[in-house]
Amino acid sequence: MRHVCPKCDVPLFVLRFKGIEVDFCDQCRGVWLDAGELEELLSRTGARANDPLLKFQQQNGRVPVGHKHLCPRCDESLQEIQIEHSGSKVLALDKCPHGHGLWFDVDELERLLGMFPSDSGAAKTIDCLNELFGNKSKP
Repeated sequence: MRHVCPKCDVPLFVLRFKGIEVDFCDQCRGVWLDAGELEELLSRTGARANDPLLKFQQQNGRVPVGHKHLCPRCDESLQEIQIEHSGSKVLALDKCPHGHGLWFDVDELERLLGMFPSDSGAAKTIDCLNELFGNKSKP
């Protein structure tokens, strides 16, 4: 079964990257990572996969009013979770209420990884993702 983009309702492309299947929407450039794939992606690109920032995935989320984005795995409404950094809410991500995975709108994955401490190695992951998606490295 082909999975569809929660935003565009078109089939997602499966990209194999470092042994991980990354689901990608060519229209909105969003990315779906199944449960555990974010940690696996970090690990396989040389970053620490145990950063405390990753605990956001354990938060309870809520379905925003009028938000009709559905999980590509189970078709349940995705919940929004707030990511805080330095005491401020800086990013809202979508997660499956059943723990199937996370949806990242364009650039949200890079923004999340950019919040990791500089010694975490997340910059290597950003470089690998830029290479995968054909993005130019940002100065």
